[in-house]
Amino acid sequence: MTDIPTLVAHRGYAAHWPENTLPALDAAAAAGASWVEVDVQLCADGIPVLLHDADLERVTGRALSVFDLAAATLAGISVGEPARFGERFAAVRAPTLAEFAAWLAGHPDVSAFVELKVESIERFGRNAVVTACMAAMAPARGRWTPISFDYEALALAGDVGADKLGWVVRSFDAAVEAHARSLPAQWLFCNHVRLPPGPLPQGPWDWVLYEVDDAALAHNLVERGARWLETMAIGELRDSLRAPGGAL
Repeated sequence: MTDIPTLVAHRGYAAHWPENTLPALDAAAAAGASWVEVDVQLCADGIPVLLHDADLERVTGRALSVFDLAAATLAGISVGEPARFGERFAAVRAPTLAEFAAWLAGHPDVSAFVELKVESIERFGRNAVVTACMAAMAPARGRWTPISFDYEALALAGDVGADKLGWVVRSFDAAVEAHARSLPAQWLFCNHVRLPPGPLPQGPWDWVLYEVDDAALAHNLVERGARWLETMAIGELRDSLRAPGGAL
């Protein structure tokens, strides 16, 4: 038997609550998450907020872009994912990254990966995104790690004081390995289906593989060398791994 891998609550407990919201994060913490992962976009006024998409259709049910809204305006708009939940979460709003930092302060047993989204980097530039996110998360120093698909944004974050870095990769080859070593990246994130079969490539990093929603898949990935798994259903996955016959 091996240890249960570290489980990361992907966008909070997003299987049952609107993603990247305080209720989803509260539910993840209540389910025992020691790590959460959230996504960050910048509003029109440069304030970072917790959103995965720049296009807000999926979470608001309205044809809106975060790039056209000031943070104060966005604060008046529901992000309760009406297509999934109807009006159940109509009162839920997108928290600012500063509000998320305050949430972390109230959950001392939880640490965070914060993804700097490529859409905002392309819209506002790396320096603006990194500067805004580092400032908002300053009260949580040591409790969070910036991650991104954008390698150069991560390098900049490291230059201005990020203690650790996580690079989200679409695949793995010699060029990716060289970049990961030069960052240096403490974590490499990847969709598990995008990696070749067999043992995971090893280096001075831990793999964080997503999206994992059942014990059988978790078993397979751990056997291949994964020590961290990302899931939107952290309660179910944790319970299935701990159940008789489900432990690794």
